[in-house]
Amino acid sequence: MNTIRIIVEMDRDMAKSSAERVADYRARKKAEGMVSMTLVVPTADVALFNQFAAQRREKLREGKHPADTPRQQWLSMLSAMTPASAPPAAPRRKRNALGAPVTRAQTLFVSMLKHIIDLGWPAGLPLGSEQELMKVHGASRAALRGAIRLLEHHSIVRMQRGIGGGLIVAQPDLSATMQAVSVYLEYAGIAPRDILATRRTLELAALDLVIERLDREGEHRLWELVAAEAQLDGRAGADELLRFHFLLAELSGDPALRLFNGIVLQLADAHSTFHRRSRPDRDRVVARIKEYHREIARAIIARDRKQARGQIAEYIAGIRTWLE
Repeated sequence: MNTIRIIVEMDRDMAKSSAERVADYRARKKAEGMVSMTLVVPTADVALFNQFAAQRREKLREGKHPADTPRQQWLSMLSAMTPASAPPAAPRRKRNALGAPVTRAQTLFVSMLKHIIDLGWPAGLPLGSEQELMKVHGASRAALRGAIRLLEHHSIVRMQRGIGGGLIVAQPDLSATMQAVSVYLEYAGIAPRDILATRRTLELAALDLVIERLDREGEHRLWELVAAEAQLDGRAGADELLRFHFLLAELSGDPALRLFNGIVLQLADAHSTFHRRSRPDRDRVVARIKEYHREIARAIIARDRKQARGQIAEYIAGIRTWLE
C-alpha cells in the first residue's frame, strides 16, 4: 500500500507544471518558518552572499539573536567581510599654471575667448544678450558677468546697451597690452642688461623675417621713414626715434614679435637717460641714430642679411651707455 501511494503521489507531482511544483515547494518551506526569495547578483558576489548566509546560520545555531534590525545586521556583516578602504577623495578643484584656483568665471572666459578665436575674431559681431549667453553656456548670471568683466578688461568684447545691443566682439588695443606687460616687468625688477639682451634677440629675429618677406610696399615705407627722419634733431621725442624699429617689427609679419618688440622698446625708452642729456649730446646721438637707420634700411632692401644684422647689433650695443 505504501509503495502504491508513493507511486501515485509521484505521478500526481509529475503531472503538475513547473510553476505549480515551485509554488508547492515555497508553501512547504514557509510552513517550516522560511521565506522563498529570488536574488539576481553578479557572479563575483555569489561567494559573498553565501558567506553571509553561513555566518548568519551559525549565529542562530549558537542561540545568538542580535538586537540590531535586519538592515543593521546586513550592513554590519558586509562591513566585516569587506576590506577597509579609504574614503573617496573630494573632487580636486582646477588650478591654473601658477597653481591658483580656477573659478567658473575664468573657465567661462577661456571658453568664450576660444569661441571668438574659432570664429576668426570678427570685430563688431554680436554674440548675444546676457540671457541668451546664460542659456548657451549653461552659466549663472554671476559667472557670466565675471567672465564678461575679464573679456572687457582685455578689450576682447564690449557690452552695447539699448535695442539690438548685447555682447559685441571688440578689437584688442595693442598699446594697452604692451603697457600692461611693461608695468609687470617693471614690477618684476627687469634690469637694463635684460632689456638690451632681449631687444637684441627680438630685433634680430624680426630683421630676418623682414628680409625674407619684404615686398615693394615695404621697401617704399622704409625709405619714406628714413627720409622723414632727416629733419630730426636732439629735440625729437621717443616715438619719433623708435618709429623705425616699430616699423621693422610690423614688416616682419609676426604678431608675437611685433608685440614683444614693442614692449622692450617701451622699456628701453623708460630706462633711457637720453632726455636728461645736454642738447649737444642729444643732437650728436640723433645724428648717429639716423645714420644707423639709413644703413640698416639699405642692407635690408639689398637683402644683405649679414650687413643688416651687424648694423642692428652695433646700434643696440651703443644704447648701453644711455640706459640707467
